[in-house]
Amino acid sequence: MADTSIVIRASTLEDLDELERLMKSLTGMFHQMFFKDQWRMDMKYKYDVGGIFVAEDTTTSENKIVGMVLVDVGRDLRSGKMVGKIINFIVEPEQRGKGIGSRLLEKALDFSAERKAISVKINARRELGNIVQLFKKFGFEEVYMVMEREI
Repeated sequence: MADTSIVIRASTLEDLDELERLMKSLTGMFHQMFFKDQWRMDMKYKYDVGGIFVAEDTTTSENKIVGMVLVDVGRDLRSGKMVGKIINFIVEPEQRGKGIGSRLLEKALDFSAERKAISVKINARRELGNIVQLFKKFGFEEVYMVMEREI
């Protein structure tokens, strides 16, 4: 049974500071730079088209956001068909294992289906075994491998 104190809802511009906090945490996990101004500009565009959902903890006085998913749906240039892409997905470490990620993922998949997407893609890092298992539980399969080299 889902935790009723955690509400999954569409994000609003008022959530931007909380989402920024989550994104800093996500990029920090991978030792990546976070470009705040560019991210905020991009997010304002994303709010116009939808696809940003948050997990809000209603037991806290400020209704803290403890997770988010950002999904974009657009036309695939090769096939011409609508496809979804999960761009950002994070649940705070202390909130993991409570089904919040599953609920956010369901919301992203529903959003994509409502927009007639025939598939949804997500990039996942193998070293994050739990998240890979969650995606597999939802029917995601590994399609290709990305390789990188530092220079």
